[in-house]
Amino acid sequence: MNNLSTFFKYVLLGNLFFMVWGGNHINECTKIPKTALESHLATKTPYRVIANRNDSQLNYPGCVPIRIWSIVRHGTRNPSKKVIKKAKNDLSILRKRILSSQKTKLCEKELSLFRNWNFNLGESEEKYLVYEGEMELIELAARMQNRFPEVLYDYYDPDHYKFKYTATQRTLRSAESFATGLFGRYNTDSITYPEPMHRDPILRFYKLCDKWKLDVDKNPKSLIETKKFMESDLMKKAIKYMVNKTGVKGITSDDIQLIYTVCAFELAWYKRRFSPWCTLFDDETIQILEFARDLEYYWIDGYGYELTHKQACSAFSDMFSHISPNSSYPNATFYFTHSGTILKFLSHLGLHKDNFVLTHKDFLKERKWKTSEIDAFASNIAFVTYSCEDESYKILVLHQEKVVHLPGCPKDSDLCDLKQIKHSFRNSLEKCDFDEICKISSS
Repeated sequence: MNNLSTFFKYVLLGNLFFMVWGGNHINECTKIPKTALESHLATKTPYRVIANRNDSQLNYPGCVPIRIWSIVRHGTRNPSKKVIKKAKNDLSILRKRILSSQKTKLCEKELSLFRNWNFNLGESEEKYLVYEGEMELIELAARMQNRFPEVLYDYYDPDHYKFKYTATQRTLRSAESFATGLFGRYNTDSITYPEPMHRDPILRFYKLCDKWKLDVDKNPKSLIETKKFMESDLMKKAIKYMVNKTGVKGITSDDIQLIYTVCAFELAWYKRRFSPWCTLFDDETIQILEFARDLEYYWIDGYGYELTHKQACSAFSDMFSHISPNSSYPNATFYFTHSGTILKFLSHLGLHKDNFVLTHKDFLKERKWKTSEIDAFASNIAFVTYSCEDESYKILVLHQEKVVHLPGCPKDSDLCDLKQIKHSFRNSLEKCDFDEICKISSS
């Protein structure tokens, strides 16, 4: 009996030892779930994370959709030349250091991911739309067509459809993929597109705004909050976590940002593959990096400066002229553009605006400004005009395929009267002097 008691005592001690030592080791080696990481990739978030899969037809008694205007960000793409070069050089060196470290906390499965990692992307392929991006646009188009069959026909008619993209491969391929989702892969040859422009006054208006480029985009003050956060205790904590996880000393804030970027792209590209660089994050560190990006986009492309979103009145005016019931434009208009346009336009609409100015101190605050949700790859905004039996015209506004309510519109109804939108945004329509807004002061 005594021997049996001793046996159970040693079993209990052994289990306790495992929980204290082995259990911790297992937890350190267990990567954060892929789905959790994908939700915090800022503007590199794949659209599948936030897509509204419910594509049931949207019916409002007594009202029929007659027009639609939508602006769509390109789908998942390759990184820039700068990131490609740094991934090949800097991360390749860091990978060797991780694999040779005697203090790594990475488990065998994670180390195996690093052993098999390579980055074979050529610089000539920078920012090209990838297969995942094509599928994002194809599936988006199919869902929108299911929701609005009365206005999104399954055949191309140049008098009914208008497509436009910027002078980039990623928006061209996005437009072609979207058309494939509407008309089928073998029915897109007859589509006509306007000549694309790098500095399109509607699709990329900020490229023409000299004042914004000088006062915001190239102004070091715009990055003050981001810089403060990058030097904060939270970022130091994230770096310390990564140093401890890898067993590699000397990791910097630049390194951790590059790791975050490559992790994001490699997660976005593949639904079922995992990036070794993503194993270096836990739930808190991934959100710390996400917040740093949110800060940057807030001050460069969002609510940080009035000029940034005020200049988007040109896009708003274009939208309003297309959704008006007596418009001479085609009934269905789709523009394919970029992150900068989407964020500035959202801000112009007053959407996802917090009741505080976002600063480096606000990491723990609940916030609406989360680029992972509002500006993922293939992000989209749509305005749908409904003709109603009471002879009124109402507007449905969608962001990421979900109903949103513009300022001044009723919160208890999906539809908003066209006259109300015109009233709420009268300055955007009546005082949109883009040249004056963007003129650099001589003083």
